Amino acid sequence: MATVLNVASYLKPYIGNKESVTVKGSTVRECLSDLIRKYPGMKKMVFNPEGNLHDYVSVFVGGDIAYGDQIDKPVKEGETLHLLYIIGGG
Repeated sequence: MATVLNVASYLKPYIGNKESVTVKGSTVRECLSDLIRKYPGMKKMVFNPEGNLHDYVSVFVGGDIAYGDQIDKPVKEGETLHLLYIIGGG
């Protein structure tokens, strides 16, 4: 199943300056794996060396967050994914 993955503007350089790409997968993990297969430079931006999402990475699926251990969350046909960084400060 193909779905649209939107990325934040600061990640566009890693996907050829596009705002979104089409990825395949039935879970968030599968979609992110397809993203990395197509754009290997995104791996270091999304996953830590242990293969887990960076703490500051959030993926939204149909408006719901799939954070950290929730990346095996199903992706339904027609849903759009959003890949963002959580920005904090003080």
